[in-house]
Amino acid sequence: MKYMVIGATGYIGSYLFTQLKKDGHDVIGTSRRRHTMNGFTYYDIRNSDIRDITSELSGENVTAIICVAEASIDRCYEDYESSYDINVRQTKKLIRTLSQEGIQSIFFSSDSVFDGTKGNYTEESPANACNQYGKMKAEMEQYLLANESDSCILRIPKTVNITKEKQNILTQWAEEMKTGTIRCIKGNKMSFIYMKDIYQACLTASKRPLHGLYHIAGDQAYTRAELAKKFCDKLGVSVLIQECPAEEFAFKDIRPLDISMSNLKWKKETGCQFIDMDSVIEAYVGNCKEREMD
Repeated sequence: MKYMVIGATGYIGSYLFTQLKKDGHDVIGTSRRRHTMNGFTYYDIRNSDIRDITSELSGENVTAIICVAEASIDRCYEDYESSYDINVRQTKKLIRTLSQEGIQSIFFSSDSVFDGTKGNYTEESPANACNQYGKMKAEMEQYLLANESDSCILRIPKTVNITKEKQNILTQWAEEMKTGTIRCIKGNKMSFIYMKDIYQACLTASKRPLHGLYHIAGDQAYTRAELAKKFCDKLGVSVLIQECPAEEFAFKDIRPLDISMSNLKWKKETGCQFIDMDSVIEAYVGNCKEREMD
């Protein structure tokens, strides 16, 4: 089995690429930045032809993990045309070409396909996105299910890791603690997932292989405030956790509230389990303390 991580320099893509290499898998990682070519293959979803890379993979069993996306909700609203081109037009073209080359695609969708009025959504729940980012993801889901039956769609919520990346919400909260207050969107409830669980899900989906739509989501859903309190308690820090209506934040586009998801389909079909947030937070805090001692 060979892997391609398309977009291997972002938050999720870099983790997957690094972990695949660390575990001894044969993996290609792409980057659209020519100045970071060390260890990566150049590919720009808007200007490159993926066949320039796949032409050298003839006869190999390959899975492509698609990590290229404009993932900022507000940028998808502010720069809709460019974001739509990346998230929909060019991604459709990419996956269609990969399919023609006999390569399975794993595509990451989002809990933002839901409007957040219900919660505990399943794969059978109708998508009803309330922001442009979610609508783009929903359109991609519909396209893949109708036209690319060999692809696997993994819907994921906000991803938490045990290391100190700026995109990690635990790192963001650690920075906010310095002000004495953590501000959270009131009622914003999610099934936070550990980055390692996403990695394991990709391995499972590629090796079986799996097709269709699956939720890769934590067993227990938390509001942002609930998870922030767990984090502060584990650190032993007293901080004001302030829940504010979404309207009080400077968002450009709408944020859905309760977008918690059920993971029962995935667990039933694969037997896989997910790591709980208490363990993730404990590992993150442990890593922070080790760095302070160094």
